[in-house]
Amino acid sequence: MTKEKLQKKTLSIRISTNGFCFCRYSSSDVSSLQYHYYKADEETSLVSNLKNAVEECPLIEKGAEYDIKAIWVTDEFTALPAEYDERNDYKIYYRFCFPKCDSNVEILSNKMNARGETVIFAVDSNVLEVLQSLGEVSFYTPVSILLGYIARKPLPEEKYLVAYLQDEYAIVISVDKGNARLYNIFKSDEGQNTLFYLLSIWKEQGLSQTEDTLYMCGDSGVEELSLLTGKFIKNRKRINPNKEFTSSLLNKIDNIPFDLQALILCE
Repeated sequence: MTKEKLQKKTLSIRISTNGFCFCRYSSSDVSSLQYHYYKADEETSLVSNLKNAVEECPLIEKGAEYDIKAIWVTDEFTALPAEYDERNDYKIYYRFCFPKCDSNVEILSNKMNARGETVIFAVDSNVLEVLQSLGEVSFYTPVSILLGYIARKPLPEEKYLVAYLQDEYAIVISVDKGNARLYNIFKSDEGQNTLFYLLSIWKEQGLSQTEDTLYMCGDSGVEELSLLTGKFIKNRKRINPNKEFTSSLLNKIDNIPFDLQALILCE
């Protein structure tokens, strides 16, 4: 394979404290997709884990440059309306919301054009340096990917709530007539706690227990949440982007995170 062809490859990397997911593929050939998971060592720093993961990843060929799309899994993000969207002020806004933020970070952003606002978040500078050694990097957060997925793959109902269960947190997005009215993240390490917060948001958003729909996606906790909400919400459905993606290989990958699937699907 020539270097020219390698340069056209996209390398998507999902970075979390639990481990790293790698997907390499060409946007012009979805059947070329390959997947690799690296489990993090709990006794090693995130940056050291990432360096080891990159070094050992069989999908990364030395000397090749990739178009890198990185998912930074974080529960610390905030949104700026368009009228306040000045890049020079990102650090001020972010540190106001998260005063305990580490000083060794870069404040990055995702513009959500459909909403007219920008999601800002902080990425460890050392993580950024590791990935930039492989090529040009675009960073995303799970919440910005989910918002983009909803904008590009509108669901048929007029009003609904989307709950994305990931690791120890849940992202919830309330949608009305195709527009995301609210999105937030909360700790979700126990089913009953998730149920309490979810129903509180459901009520606050004025959703109907019989007419509106709860969409769920994410890990195995979806099944538990579906059972728990059964007494309170009639219409419950699961989002499965695999059904919309033409690559049979992706459909056969077990436990691939929803946000990574959606990132690839929405390109």
